[in-house]
Amino acid sequence: MLTIPSEIAVRAGWTVGIELDVTAEGETVNIAPVARVPRGRRTVSQLLAGIVQEEIQSYNEETADGLRDAPQGRELI
Repeated sequence: MLTIPSEIAVRAGWTVGIELDVTAEGETVNIAPVARVPRGRRTVSQLLAGIVQEEIQSYNEETADGLRDAPQGRELI
């Protein structure tokens, strides 16, 4: 039995009871799921926890399309 910190398990998409392949090479231990772990299996609270408000604000500013700008020519708004 192996206990993995919850932050690491969430980041990897692993849940309780997942079967893992554990291999050792020298002093290094590698852990990988035996079967492919489907992505997208997260709760809404897990998705919301990953949101960084500053990144969203920065993205919105970078992708602003100028709809609030004053007309520059003959464009129709």
